[in-house]
Amino acid sequence: MSENSKPMIALDAMGGDHGPSVIVPGAVAALAGDSPFGVTLYGDESAVQAELDKLDTDGLTIKVVHCSQDIEMGESPASAIRTKKDSPIVRSIMDHKKGQVQAVVSAGSTGAMVAASLILLGRLPGVDRPAIGTLIPTIKGELLLLDAGANVQCTVEHLMSFARMGDVFAQHILQVENPTVGQLNIGGEPKKGTEQNVELYQALENSDLNFVGNVEGNQFMLGPCDVVVTDGFTGNNTLKLVEGFARFLYALAQRPGLSDEERGAIKPVLGLLMREFSYEVYGGAMLLGVSGNSIIAHGRSSSLAITNAIKMAWREIEIDLPAKLAAAHSG
Repeated sequence: MSENSKPMIALDAMGGDHGPSVIVPGAVAALAGDSPFGVTLYGDESAVQAELDKLDTDGLTIKVVHCSQDIEMGESPASAIRTKKDSPIVRSIMDHKKGQVQAVVSAGSTGAMVAASLILLGRLPGVDRPAIGTLIPTIKGELLLLDAGANVQCTVEHLMSFARMGDVFAQHILQVENPTVGQLNIGGEPKKGTEQNVELYQALENSDLNFVGNVEGNQFMLGPCDVVVTDGFTGNNTLKLVEGFARFLYALAQRPGLSDEERGAIKPVLGLLMREFSYEVYGGAMLLGVSGNSIIAHGRSSSLAITNAIKMAWREIEIDLPAKLAAAHSG
């Protein structure tokens, strides 16, 4: 494949807490070796080029698209999309719609990424609401949680759609032949939870999905299933609790009063937990259900997290994930 024909992944070079100084090295690392894809960096050209000049980019397929605006984290997503059309998020998603790039990765405003993807790319046929899916480590491997924050309120139909998208993702990205699906709930019995929980339980049980029942919070990290479905309010809070768990344990180990021997015994275990539970391992969350590949990286992303987010984007491109998600909703 020639350099000019390589699929391109768009990267918001200005996003996140650290901007180009972290984003650009992450992009370069993702292209190391004989990469089958290239990266287009969107942002302030002088700032992006200054970071590229510090790195060895010989032989790598990297382009820079200058953007004169940027979307701040606190801005209204809808307003920003209307008024900041020359921002990295809007420019890159528009180029994705035109086919000039095949995926978009940003550690910038989650709201802006969701809104721009929804408004500019549109929904897949048969999908009423997109969902944010995020991978979470368990003692058995990893599970996909969705929705992780795109939809605070959901209907049973929305949640069933999320379950189908999760099933497809687990099959093709996680390589699970017959993924198991669970509903996050306050108890294992079919009648537990709200009326919606009960109705969703019945809908999942009557579907062709491999439904294993309700999943309680105390089972979550034990790997009860491959896909866990819930509304965006509950999912986002669950995700943040998981993210904070290892940091809490690590901080606990630093408290006064512990002997050197106790600290020495605890730190290796906590170091392992910090690595396993780090968002850096997975890079970003996936916006499933839009007509394209949108990856939402964490605002605190390191270069490693950006590298892994780009690699996740490439996996979606390789298998044409949007087409497979659309097929799951056809008929």
